[in-house]
Amino acid sequence: MRHRLVIVVALVAAILVAVGLAGVDYPLARWVHGSGIENLAFFRHGLEALDLLFGLTIWYWLASTVFVILGAIALLPVLRVPRRLMLALLVAGLVQFASLQTMIQLKGYFGRLRPHEVLDSGDWNAIWHAGGGSFPSGHCAFYFGLLLPLAAFAVRPLQRALLLATPIFVVMARIDMSKHFLSDVSMSALIAATYTLLATWLVRASGVLDRDSCKALQSAARPND
Repeated sequence: MRHRLVIVVALVAAILVAVGLAGVDYPLARWVHGSGIENLAFFRHGLEALDLLFGLTIWYWLASTVFVILGAIALLPVLRVPRRLMLALLVAGLVQFASLQTMIQLKGYFGRLRPHEVLDSGDWNAIWHAGGGSFPSGHCAFYFGLLLPLAAFAVRPLQRALLLATPIFVVMARIDMSKHFLSDVSMSALIAATYTLLATWLVRASGVLDRDSCKALQSAARPND
C-alpha cells in the first residue's frame, strides 16, 4: 500500500483548504466566471460521462455498495481472489461511504452558497449558514472516496496516476462549472484522504498483506513434487 501517497494527498488538500478559506476562493470564482472558460463543454460532458459510468446518476450509494459486496464475496475461499484485491474493494467501498456521510453532515451544518449563487446575488458577505450546499463537494467526496483507496493499493505508477486523474478532473470540472469553491473540493479530498489513511493503517496493523507475502514466499521455496 502507498501510505505516503495518501499522506501527500492529505497535506496538499489541507493546504488548499487553508489557502481557499484565507482568501483565494472568491477571486478564483470571479476569475472563472469572467474568463470565458466557465462551464466548458469538455468538463460538463466529461463529468456527465463519469457520473453515468460510476452509477452516480442512478443511485448515490451504488458504487460503495457494489464495492463492499464484491469485497465481501471475494472473502469466500472457494474463489481464491488475491487478498490485495479483496481489501482494495472493501476499503474503497467503506471509505467512500464514510466520506459521503461526513460530507452530507458538513453540508447541512455549514450551508455555504455555491459560487454561481453568490455571483448572481453579488453579496459575498453572507454565504455561510445560508441554506446552500457547496461545502464540501459531494462529487469530489464521491470520487476521491472511491478512487484514492484504490490508488493506495495499486502496484504500478500508471495505475495510481490513472486512478487519481479522475477525481482531479472532477475537481477542475466543479470549479469550472461554478458549482464549488477551491476549499469545497479540497475539503472533500481531505476527508477522503483522512479515512483512507485510517483504513490503510488498520490494514497494515493487522498484517494481512504481510501474511500473504509470507505465504507466497513459502510456496515459492517448496521443492517441486
